[in-house]
Amino acid sequence: MQSQGKLYVVGIGPGNVELMTLKARKAIDESEYVVGYKTYVERISDLLEGKKAITTPMRKEVERVEIALNLAREHVVSLISGGDPSVYGILPLVVKYAVENNLDVAIEVVPGVTAANAASALLGSPISGDHAVVSLSDLIVPWSQIEKRLIYALKGDFVIAIYNPSSRRRRENLRKALKLIRKFRGNVWVGVVRNAFRDGERVAVKRVSELEEDEADMNTILIVGNSESVAARGVMYTPRGYSRKYSISPERKRVAKMGAETREAVEIARKSEEILKALHPEEGLKGDIVRRCIATTGDVSIRDVLRFKGDVYEGVRALRDSCRIIVDVRMVKAGLRRDSIAAVDFGDGEDTKTASGLRNLEDLVEGSIVAIGNSPSAALALYEIAQSHPPRFIVATPVGFVNAAESKEAIRSLEIPSVTTEGPRGGSGICAAIVNCLIEHAERPD
Repeated sequence: MQSQGKLYVVGIGPGNVELMTLKARKAIDESEYVVGYKTYVERISDLLEGKKAITTPMRKEVERVEIALNLAREHVVSLISGGDPSVYGILPLVVKYAVENNLDVAIEVVPGVTAANAASALLGSPISGDHAVVSLSDLIVPWSQIEKRLIYALKGDFVIAIYNPSSRRRRENLRKALKLIRKFRGNVWVGVVRNAFRDGERVAVKRVSELEEDEADMNTILIVGNSESVAARGVMYTPRGYSRKYSISPERKRVAKMGAETREAVEIARKSEEILKALHPEEGLKGDIVRRCIATTGDVSIRDVLRFKGDVYEGVRALRDSCRIIVDVRMVKAGLRRDSIAAVDFGDGEDTKTASGLRNLEDLVEGSIVAIGNSPSAALALYEIAQSHPPRFIVATPVGFVNAAESKEAIRSLEIPSVTTEGPRGGSGICAAIVNCLIEHAERPD
């Protein structure tokens, strides 16, 4: 026979009563008893007039659940949980306890705003699509399992919300996590939010290398950006690809070739195009790439060293499919009109930083566009990686007199569509120009 009482398991959000749902406030209002961790109960003290509040300290979760379920046999009870009761909350223990002890108690779950949602809102919008949530607390889950999950999330290019990053007794886990982030994702942007929507709120966006260990505690959420995340004008956000589908900026609706946006720039680009057309009249994507390289170098003879392998339009199709872009150096990354991953940020070991960084990213190389603008050693590493992890398209224009020509010959020997330069000529500017030309074509309406 079912009990006459009821148990609400209530998510109270990040701690500000204004962010509690109407359903949560209604459940508490209906309850005779409110049970919870002392700190959480104190955060909603203004709502507890006339209620019987029962609190327990940290690490007394089982005791709280037993008290709440036993009271709920005859009374209406709210067992409260910070954030959402399902996400690092009390709910899994409630369900497990009720099932394993065959308790016939009416239970209703009231969802709440999670800490990750609250932190993302304060930062801008770093969580906008696929993301992972990882807690660094090893009180229940061993570090070996936490580490494995974090590595897979980093390799999968998920935006990652990190809960419980550090405490007075557990700083080593944060040190190890930051080391893993640098290894698998480079010096990425990290959002740091302490006491979200509560007294003492602090919000910052910084590179992972700038993060001090004492900036994070149990009241802090870290949000680790992915390869597309941007930090600008005090906010952090992760685009969802709208700019590839729609013209968001009024200026971008007037975008001409060669990346021009303002009216004056568009006019300059138009005149340049007339001159370049006279110098190299070839139509289509290849002609546009050649003209872009001539414009970048101011040298018509650059067309004589450009080499096209396979279906060059495959690069455009890849970009329309939101393909990842991996480059060798930051100079190429800075020159692109889309975000990319710079291999140099992942370098370690005895090889060059670009080559070792590319090897550390080999799982991400497969199916990506890879652009090598500076480093012959990176191009040679790419040739080796492509045997087991073939990219979808390659632009390789490393420059120099040592291994540059040989590395590009190796790239051309692959059965992968590519654009390269022959001999020692090339450089990051040419590489970025070629990729930007592909991006322009990808963004044109069909």
